[in-house]
Amino acid sequence: MIHDLFAWLLATFVIGPVQAELATKMEAVKAPAAIIQQVQECVVNGTPALIARAVEDPFWGITTTISVVAGLTDAKAVLAGTSPQCATAIGAVKPLLDMPEA
Repeated sequence: MIHDLFAWLLATFVIGPVQAELATKMEAVKAPAAIIQQVQECVVNGTPALIARAVEDPFWGITTTISVVAGLTDAKAVLAGTSPQCATAIGAVKPLLDMPEA
């Protein structure tokens, strides 16, 4: 039951919003397909890691979710922290996301 609660919290307030933001911005700046694929893999592979961490450390799960919702923590940074591959993917897309939209 706790696993399901943390899965819902993270999916609703962290993963879903960051996935939507990344998809919209990458489409707007016409990000290369390779970067889009890396970011999508990061989201898919990072989600179970975030849920596992939240189940193991409920305080982290709750405070991280609240921090992301309040705008104190960047959801992309939380996702990037799940693995070195995810950090690389988010790092690769960050300059594209910082570009002004045309």
